Amino acid sequence: MSPVKSKRRNRLVTFGLCAVGGFLIAAPWLRFSLHPLAWFAFAPLVVAFSGASSNRQSLRLGLAAGLATNVPAFVWLVHTIDVFGGFPLPVAWFFYLCLSVYSSGQFVLFALALRRVGLGPFALAPPVLWVSLEFLYPNLFPWRMASSQIEVPLLLQVGDLTGPYGLSFALVWVGSSLAMLWLRRTWRPLAGAVVLVALISAYGAWRWPQIDAEIARAPVLKVGLIQGNVGIREKGNASYFDINIEKYRMLSRSVQRDVDVLIWPETVSHEWIPQTAKRLDPQAHPFPGVEIPMIFGGLGYHYGEVDQAERFNVAFLTDREGNVLGRYNKQILLPFGEYLPFSWLIPGLESLSPNTGAFTAGTEAITLDLPNGARFAPLVCYEDVPSGIAREMTSVGANVLMTIFNDAWFGDSMAPYQHEAIAIWRAIENRRYFVRVGNAGDTGIVDPFGNIVKRLPLFTAESLVGEIRLLETSTFYTQHGDVFAWLVLVVAVSLLGSRRVRKWGGAV
Repeated sequence: MSPVKSKRRNRLVTFGLCAVGGFLIAAPWLRFSLHPLAWFAFAPLVVAFSGASSNRQSLRLGLAAGLATNVPAFVWLVHTIDVFGGFPLPVAWFFYLCLSVYSSGQFVLFALALRRVGLGPFALAPPVLWVSLEFLYPNLFPWRMASSQIEVPLLLQVGDLTGPYGLSFALVWVGSSLAMLWLRRTWRPLAGAVVLVALISAYGAWRWPQIDAEIARAPVLKVGLIQGNVGIREKGNASYFDINIEKYRMLSRSVQRDVDVLIWPETVSHEWIPQTAKRLDPQAHPFPGVEIPMIFGGLGYHYGEVDQAERFNVAFLTDREGNVLGRYNKQILLPFGEYLPFSWLIPGLESLSPNTGAFTAGTEAITLDLPNGARFAPLVCYEDVPSGIAREMTSVGANVLMTIFNDAWFGDSMAPYQHEAIAIWRAIENRRYFVRVGNAGDTGIVDPFGNIVKRLPLFTAESLVGEIRLLETSTFYTQHGDVFAWLVLVVAVSLLGSRRVRKWGGAV
């Protein structure tokens, strides 16, 4: 075979390894029962990246791997940008491809860093570099390798120490150890990775009965979660508002005497309520005559100094008389829905997205407190994806986590379940019951181990009645946050800054 043909074949093989590795990462996000594939995903990537002869080739390989991961795993974003943002479908596809290229930057940086440092001792450089990027890289949808294992709850329990990053580290280390086995024919890195997985499993087995004992001692709260399944067309059409809200009232009437609190989803009420309101009259209250406290998503406004209204996406808590016991303004706004990125920079961009709002972000993490001692962490929509707000609300006293959301914009796709897979880490990190209430699903209750105790099907109008426990335990993660991730990042910076790194044992 001629040198040209041999080089072409090697290039195809290398890019093929990137495609295989990207598919193995994406597969569990398409069907979580494929979670075993994630343990092998980084082996072909590390082999491919380790053979890069230049930074340019590393960039290309990283981009190929990133696209092979992101394009299939999160293709539902096309539908969301189209329907939620109101963009024409071709424009939605253009934005999605741009977002996919941007998200692939995480893989590009990984490939470039790996070329600089090699595999390092015991093939530890890849997990160190990858976890640092998981921690730092600002993805729009911040997925973690660890979330691929949600069907293996024993492995998730390390989350109250390390968040998802400890399990992500183990997953990547197994993959890089397999790559080392292929490249250098040494078993020692793989033995070390297996020991780490065993320790994570042992920690889960040790921690489980401790949390069970906490649950047994905790007070019980009965919750009624209402999923009205209002279609996205009807939800945005003012002529349907009364019909829509009557669905929620009807479902609530049938369960309100069996529970301690009713919870409705995000922006289920379209009445604009002033931020200073202490009591809601029957016209403004979404369920006049309710017999128990209720939490619902609504709209708030406040006039600033220049007499210009600020608009907020709000979680309200009211009692049976309509008194406002608490309100929380959503802090993390969703691009293309609640605000339009770069609209101030690109003239005419707003005209392409007529559905995009202009909301103001809240600034305070608070709890919504019931008279019976329940203190809800009122996360709204995307706010259960990053860990910081849930942790902060737990730190200020929340004894139950809650998200109200509307994932109908994702359509009949894996997106609601991907959202759930990321969000359940908040229950484990803080050891709290977690109630999630969506307009179209997937409404459910998550226990402090990350198990889904109850769940309503997508696109059904139903109520869910369940018992949760009001836990007061404080975890290492709640108190100290991402200590593990910061330590890994320090090691990564040290690796990248060392001139001797590729001379260390096990480097390629």
